[in-house]
Formats: sequence, C-alpha cells, structure tokens
Amino acid sequence: MNSRRTFLKNSGILAAGMGLPHLFTEEIAATPAFSTKKVAPSDRVNLGIIGVNMGGDDLRGALSANNFAHCIAVCDVNRQRRAERVAIFKQNHPNQTQQITEYDDFRKLLENKDVDGVICAAPDHWHAYIFNEVLKSGKAAYTEKPIANSIDECNKMIGWQNKHKRVVTTGLWQINQPYFMKAFEILKTGVLGDVYKVHAFLCQGTGPRATVENTPAPDYLDYEMWLGPAPARPHNPTRVSSWRTFWDYGGGQQTDWGVHWLDSAFDGLKALGMNDRTFPKSIYSVAYRHPQSFNETPSCQTTIYEYEKFHVLWDIQVANLYGCNQGVAWIGSNATLVCNREGLQLIPQRSSRPAANATPIEPIDEPIPRKYEDGIPAHTVNWLECIRNNNIQTSSPIEKGVFASILAHAGNISFRTGMKVTYDHETKRFVNNPAADAYRRPVYRKPWDSMWNE
Repeated sequence: MNSRRTFLKNSGILAAGMGLPHLFTEEIAATPAFSTKKVAPSDRVNLGIIGVNMGGDDLRGALSANNFAHCIAVCDVNRQRRAERVAIFKQNHPNQTQQITEYDDFRKLLENKDVDGVICAAPDHWHAYIFNEVLKSGKAAYTEKPIANSIDECNKMIGWQNKHKRVVTTGLWQINQPYFMKAFEILKTGVLGDVYKVHAFLCQGTGPRATVENTPAPDYLDYEMWLGPAPARPHNPTRVSSWRTFWDYGGGQQTDWGVHWLDSAFDGLKALGMNDRTFPKSIYSVAYRHPQSFNETPSCQTTIYEYEKFHVLWDIQVANLYGCNQGVAWIGSNATLVCNREGLQLIPQRSSRPAANATPIEPIDEPIPRKYEDGIPAHTVNWLECIRNNNIQTSSPIEKGVFASILAHAGNISFRTGMKVTYDHETKRFVNNPAADAYRRPVYRKPWDSMWNE
C-alpha cells in the first residue's frame, strides 16, 4: 500500500501477536482447480458465453481452474471481437474449447441443449432480460455485476430465480478472493474495537472525455442487437466502447467498481455481526461531472449510506487512500483494516495516551506464500461445482448481487434527483419520493418490453 508498510501480496497471512489461524492451506490444495485427472464427457460442464469481453475473463478463470469445464458456445454481436477471443480460447485451452459454436443471437445459443451454464457479460442494460431467458431455458447462470441496470430489474430477477431455482451466481467474486477471506476472519476477532464507519473507494481522474461524432456502425457489429431494449440512438463508437458512462447502458463507476466494494464492505459487516444486508435509513450522494465531458455519469462521487450505529461511505476521487487506488476500509476504535485485491493492512490506532493495560496491536506486514493469486478461478469453481451437484446455494447468489446493485443504483438516483432518498425493500419503492421512483425502471423498446409481464 504505501512505502512505510510492506504491501501484502499473499493470502495465507498470519497476524503477529493476534493468534489468528492460518487459512487457505489444505482447503485450497484440495480444490478442483488443482485436479489433473481426465474427466469423462458425462462429468463435464459445458459453458456458453454471451459477451466475450468481460465474459472472456470469467471463462479464463473457469478453464484455467479445472479440467471439467468446456466452452462449447460463444455469442457476441461484435463478430470481429468474437473471432479474436475464440482464437485465444482455443490457443490457451485447446482441450476444452475445440467444439465451440459461434452465435450472433443469444437466443440461438440458449437453444443449444448441450449447454449447461451460461456466463452473461453483455452490457448492463441486457442483464435482466438475458438472465430471465437463461433461467427459462433450464440452464445455470453466471451474471456479471451489476446484476441489472435498474432497481426494478434487480427485483424481477429475484422473482425469476425464486420461480425457476437454477444454479445462479454473480460476478462479485471478491467473496472468494484470499485477501478478503482473510480479512473477514480478522474482523471476527474483534481486534478493530467498535466499528463505526466503512469506507469503500476508487481513485481515478476527473478530466473530461472528448466529444465523438456519430458514425455508421461497422459491418462486423450488429448495432441494433447491441442496443436491444435501450432507446434507439445513432451509432457512436464511444457509446459502444465506453457504455458504462452513459445512463442508457450503465451507471458509471458507482455500479461498476462500486458494487464490488459495497458487496465486500457488507461481507465484512456480516463478519463483524453488525449487519447482514439490511437497507439503510437514508442514502445521499453528491458528485461532479466535468461540464464539457461527453460521458454522462460523474467522475467524482461521494455516497453515504446511513445506518443507526454506523455508516458506509462510497468514494470516487483522485488521490490514493491508504496508499492504494481502490479498496475497502473497516474503521474501528482500536484499528483500521484495509483490503483490496492486492493485499491488506491492519493499521493500529495511534494514540498519545494509550489505555492502561491495553494489549498492543501489531500491524500485519509479513508476507506468506499464497495459494491462489486470483479470486475468479475460485469463484467459477464454486459455481461449476454447484452445477455438477445441482446445488443452488452458490457463494454469491442473486440476492447478494441484488443488494449491492440496488445500493449503487440508489446512490446514483440520489445524485440525479439532488435529494436524500430512502429505499423501502418491502414495498420496492422510495419513501414519499416520486422523483426517485421515476428512475427505478427503464423504458424498454419493443419487443423486449414483454419481459416486464413475466
């Protein structure tokens, strides 16, 4: 993190002087990720991908983590990018990708009876519709984050899963990342004292994005299918390549990185016994967007989630915090625990007048060789094993992803309305706030709008 401390790059760390147990030794060595046995065709899990950009990263985790996952179907409306990714899959995982069929339309992929599970990594405005179609087809679903591009879509997805009961996981893979798993064990010890604040953050620039003129869509892109349920607009290369920064398709960094860090923040609060994903008393967000920027979402934002005895803060800012450019910090009366995908730190509180007979807290700064470098393989293994065992209790079920996504969307709605908001999960509405409710559901184009009747 910063030069005064060794930035931990290992998972099985042991906090000096705290008596914390070693983690991730025999358990990880025994996972399917380390199996080299040949797998009979009947034991394989055949995967399809919808959206090869981020979906390609998810597939890489699945194929590299075990030898029973096979990719047999790939769909992307960008035929050029699809061909490039398929070639890479076949080169890097030749034994698991030789039977790939390419599709222009995800509905045709879902007709393939040999596909067991589908990774959906299309842009956010497609997530809900595709999720429903995957479940109706009888297949397992891995849905990237945020779960959907609106609050009402999120709630529909829970209803569909309750109806179909498929093996579903979300792209919130940090729950299976060793640093976070270790952080949750540290939190359970109570070493932080009274935790009153959780700070989730991302650091980035705030400069404007230059305006780009509309152009005809390239012949290798099915732009109409890319738009799908979103409003009809002329093709623009920046809209397509940087879709997260336009409200029609995404929610900026609040719903991109934000859902990861909010999800991990509440994993930590659960470990502390303080909150198991109940909604806050209020949400208030302020943000900055450069007035000359072509993108619509803000580049600097602060969102406060207010609870009775603590609050959660989500920040997008410029300067690094705690010596790192992204992460989550649980802040207590005795110490602060900071964690991200590259390591963690336990930072004791420094007082000129330490309490009498207080037990010193040693900072964590000793690297120990790790077993898993990346949480994505462990996350996909969990989903794949659940598919093999027909177990819907994955490590990141749809309800978990929905909670973080609704929090993120509510933050954006507070910013867009300029008001403090309160979301009531029982009624699925904002409390006495028609202006906020107007942002709960996007307007779908035909024929995709039929989804709302299911």
